[in-house]
Amino acid sequence: MNLSLFMFLFLIILFVEEMIGSPSPDEYCMTSSNSCGQEGVVIQFSFRLKHQPYLCGYPGFELSCSENNQTMLELPDSVKFLVKNIFYKSQEMIVQDPDDCLARQLPNLSLAASPFRLKSKQDFTFFNCSSDNTSSSYTESVPCLSIHGNPVYAVDSFTYVRYLDLTSCRRLYNASVPYVDGGNYIFNGSAFSLKWSKSICGSCHGGGKLCRLKINKSNSKEPQTECVKDKGILCVF
Repeated sequence: MNLSLFMFLFLIILFVEEMIGSPSPDEYCMTSSNSCGQEGVVIQFSFRLKHQPYLCGYPGFELSCSENNQTMLELPDSVKFLVKNIFYKSQEMIVQDPDDCLARQLPNLSLAASPFRLKSKQDFTFFNCSSDNTSSSYTESVPCLSIHGNPVYAVDSFTYVRYLDLTSCRRLYNASVPYVDGGNYIFNGSAFSLKWSKSICGSCHGGGKLCRLKINKSNSKEPQTECVKDKGILCVF
């Protein structure tokens, strides 16, 4: 290739790049990887993956990918959940304990510093016992915390503890336990729901609108979102 032709092609490439321009943060959020692997949960605003820019998600909605391409949510105090699905329109996320023993993480589970809350919950007190005689209709067995000869039981806050034989038991901790329809309490690896505030993208669902972080020119400390018709970060399926 002679020098003149090379320079001509080089100038053409520069011209095309200048015309196209670099992608905006919104465009990058839409075109960069939005899932952990091909079969992963679709990740859209309010959520973002760790490698995506800050503007791709709302504060506190950061997700990550595990080594085997599972979608993970990490909460304060090192509590981690496997994300099974996200329903953007109802603002609900289905999660489960990755080690099939949610009861082990419950002492550290505090949602006060996160944007999420348990959809349904019940307060329990956990006991480690040296006898199976404690088992009754008022106790819930927690097999994933129990070992042979030392069963662990959970007693809900509505039960009068003085009516139970806890002489062979010691109290471990109090915790809020999620439950699903039918009153099934989640102590193991079953899936349960986390919800987040409707004020985040709450008005973007109608008319196929999109949602993104708003450039805040006011003195408000809370991040704000806005609905857009064309460019933006998708808020609903």
